[in-house]
Amino acid sequence: MDFFFSKFLPLFVYPLGLAVFAGLVGGLLALRRRAFAAGILILVAFGILWVCSAPGFAAWVVEGLEEPLVPVSAEELPPADAIVVLGGMAVGRPGKEETVDYSDAVDRVLFAKRLYDARKAPLLVVSGGAAEGWTPESEIVAQLLAALGVPAAAMRLETKSRNTHQNALFVSDLLAAAGADRVLLVTSAFHMRRALASFAAVGVAATPAPTDYHQPADEFGILDWLPDAAALRTTTMMLKEYIGLVVYRLRGWA
Repeated sequence: MDFFFSKFLPLFVYPLGLAVFAGLVGGLLALRRRAFAAGILILVAFGILWVCSAPGFAAWVVEGLEEPLVPVSAEELPPADAIVVLGGMAVGRPGKEETVDYSDAVDRVLFAKRLYDARKAPLLVVSGGAAEGWTPESEIVAQLLAALGVPAAAMRLETKSRNTHQNALFVSDLLAAAGADRVLLVTSAFHMRRALASFAAVGVAATPAPTDYHQPADEFGILDWLPDAAALRTTTMMLKEYIGLVVYRLRGWA
């Protein structure tokens, strides 16, 4: 059931899947000589793709998640007992020589390192698991942090979580064991609302340390309402986050 709601059902909610589904139904209706209904559905499919792939629309969707979070420097944030950085930016591949792929969200690692260098906390907690047989993401991130100069003694790894709820649940145990009450939470700005709520639900009141902003700084013009593949990806990512917020609240996780 969880697989259905998390993997299959969203295909009919996200823009590309919804547009393809509407187009397919429209095509079937056209074969059955129901031209008017077919035309409406095909226009709907076209409209979904156009609107959701427009940079202007993508920016509006991003704004709803990121606007409350003003970018701050590492120096501006208060001191804490621990810096917690959430996974979601690295994938390790099984094999004799492991290859790591990093996404744009690797900003989380870099910002956590800046916080550590600014001596905002003596402890850096890295959270992130992986599917069975794969290297936990927290171990991959810890290797990167070590290469950047963070000593292993300053890090604690949470290796079992597969989602934000589990991030909060398992990290709270590590924090309790370390006696860490004040926490700086590092994650992407668009994901911060759900992350903070998830940690609050398990009794951890964290200070947000957002990074990896997706809201563009430039003014928009008429060309920003033309289709763009990167904008479609951004819109889909933000819609996924909105859906995640709703699901987490319904399940009592946030």
